[in-house]
Amino acid sequence: MINAMLENGDSLNLDTGVYILLVCLFVVFCIVATVFLIMGIKRDRNRIIAEKFKIRQFDRLGFEELIKHKYEIARDDTYFTVMLLQISDFAGMKNSLGERQAIKIRQQIKDRLIRVIPHGSKICDYDDERIALFIEERMDNKGITSVATFMITECNKPITLLTRAKLTVNVNLGIVSNNEFSPDALSMTQNLEIALANSIKGGLNKFSIYSEELAEMQTEEYKHYQEIKEAISGHQFTLYYQPIYNVADNKIIAYESLVRWNHPTLGVLSPDRFLPIMEQTGDIDWIGSWAFEELLERETKYFKEHPQERDVIFSINLSPKQLMYPHLAEEFRKIYKRYRIPARNICMEIVEFAVFDKVPEVASNILKLQQMGFKMAIDDFGLEMSSLKMLEDLQYDWVKLDRKFIEQSQDDFLINGVVETLVGFAERKNFAIVAEGVEDEVVRDYIKELKIKYGQGYFYGKPLPPEEYNI
Repeated sequence: MINAMLENGDSLNLDTGVYILLVCLFVVFCIVATVFLIMGIKRDRNRIIAEKFKIRQFDRLGFEELIKHKYEIARDDTYFTVMLLQISDFAGMKNSLGERQAIKIRQQIKDRLIRVIPHGSKICDYDDERIALFIEERMDNKGITSVATFMITECNKPITLLTRAKLTVNVNLGIVSNNEFSPDALSMTQNLEIALANSIKGGLNKFSIYSEELAEMQTEEYKHYQEIKEAISGHQFTLYYQPIYNVADNKIIAYESLVRWNHPTLGVLSPDRFLPIMEQTGDIDWIGSWAFEELLERETKYFKEHPQERDVIFSINLSPKQLMYPHLAEEFRKIYKRYRIPARNICMEIVEFAVFDKVPEVASNILKLQQMGFKMAIDDFGLEMSSLKMLEDLQYDWVKLDRKFIEQSQDDFLINGVVETLVGFAERKNFAIVAEGVEDEVVRDYIKELKIKYGQGYFYGKPLPPEEYNI
């Protein structure tokens, strides 16, 4: 019939709607075909790369079984190297960017490592923040150094996030070979941890090759390092609290939180026994976030049980190393959003030199924390006129005077004069002075005479578990 129509010169007319439908179907078909084509190209590309480099991916258990098997079948001429790469502050990335984005970043790091490690290597996610590599190739220290340098360089290249922002990832690398210093699989695994710990001690983006000399230097520090890792997983850290009193009416106005380690054999350890090591290993960021959330939970409980004490402030100490982490403020913001506590009831205590050194990351974090509404305190303030002059440009709520200067000012006329000047300055600038180290009535009466508003020390109360203060 259609042929007859065409022979008669009639044209085949289709409705306009049918044309539009056909065009839309064609466009959809092209889009779907393009997507499948791109996915196929990407899949084939990954397969080609994997085949080219002969990379096998393991989990941690499979990786450790591989090392054990290699030792079992090893001959005198068998040689291999194992590397352990730690992504700096991966936990912080998860908190600030989200777990999904952090996992993608880790995968990008692994993809970059594949480009530079030798053929036949194996790779695995050793744990959340560490990637392990097995290189079955004979390499001397020069060759290992070359590979390690390329690996760190690749990892340091900026990564573009979903927001189009650029992120630079820092890493550390521990390296061990199956030589006379690592005679079996267990020794190799232990030595790998020692090498990584030594690398972290040297700073970001460093690598360390295990040696006998390193073992001699690191044995004791590695023991502490392992104990801290076990303490984190075993929930052995806790917060103690010390009250801060209003000197005039002898009422509690705040509690300072202080980190303690409930060591299974040594008892309760103060921060000087573990924080320096945690700063070297990068665990300082973890304990900072943990302590902040622990404080918020305790503060929530306190206000629920003591509704009449809604003006009491809880403070937390931030170390300079923590403040250098670029995402600290954002990480704290995400934790804080989960609690219904006014920001004015939380105070961040920062040591004096961290405030005045003007490190860009530190200054940025302090400003963001202030903008969130938290109170800010300068801790261990030194009574030099230069420091006093610097206070003019700062907006702080508390200045905490170090115990030594309170002691010295009682016997030194000049230092006493500086304290009096500071008290007058505080009144004009509307911030409060807190005297630390108030050990007895003599010191209490002295700071009261100086018109210092707040006092803290053993006279008022020692740092104790929260239950002791009914917190």
